[in-house]
Amino acid sequence: MSVNVEALINCLGKTYQEIFDKGLIPYKSKPTGFSGDDVICLDMVKEGIFLAFYRDKSIFKEMTLRLLNEKNSQYRFPNELPTPLLSDMTRQWMHSQLGEPEKSLPPRKRLNKDVGWTELYTLLDFHIPLSMQVSYDLQERVKSVTFLPTSEVRW
Repeated sequence: MSVNVEALINCLGKTYQEIFDKGLIPYKSKPTGFSGDDVICLDMVKEGIFLAFYRDKSIFKEMTLRLLNEKNSQYRFPNELPTPLLSDMTRQWMHSQLGEPEKSLPPRKRLNKDVGWTELYTLLDFHIPLSMQVSYDLQERVKSVTFLPTSEVRW
């Protein structure tokens, strides 16, 4: 089942029930989390989308789109992306389309794993101030894109 990514982005800040009632979440299971966590999650693996909600009132906090699957080279993101994003992008392409990022972190080791660049962009023309965090693999291909309210960015 295809998920309307742009409509989900526009739902950041709304409740889980509001989003579900609009038919934007194809799963009947509700977000879950460990006892005591402030955040509950719904991982829509087949759709390549990870949703996070505040446990208190189930407010939609963040959405991550998995564009690459390092374990499966045949994987393709199955949903339409908002303009100008594509399912296959590079760091150079992102810079040509969106300009230089506001903030960036170079490739580094995280625990025992090498990770690529991470960049932060501010998005305009949304109902709330939004940011987009882009994570790259070591070949500078976009691995994941996270949308979250700018007020929630911790850099």
